[in-house]
Amino acid sequence: MGWYMNYEIEFDEEIEWDDQAVKKCLKGFDVEHLHLQDFVTTRVIFRVYSHNSVEQILAVLKGLYDTPMRYRQYNSVEWTTV
Repeated sequence: MGWYMNYEIEFDEEIEWDDQAVKKCLKGFDVEHLHLQDFVTTRVIFRVYSHNSVEQILAVLKGLYDTPMRYRQYNSVEWTTV
């Protein structure tokens, strides 16, 4: 058994978010996402199951969107830049 962690990921540059491409690339992971559209920068909430690391998810996203991004545990203060 495991648990889920929620992460907030924010992209530094404007990107053209593609829900289908993200779902396809993350198909092998136990993860769900919610694209928040009411922010100036692109921001996404990821619900990641404990046997996956957020770093793996970020590596996949970096392959899709070659732009700096940062992440944090949902509702925490400190961001980590990738």
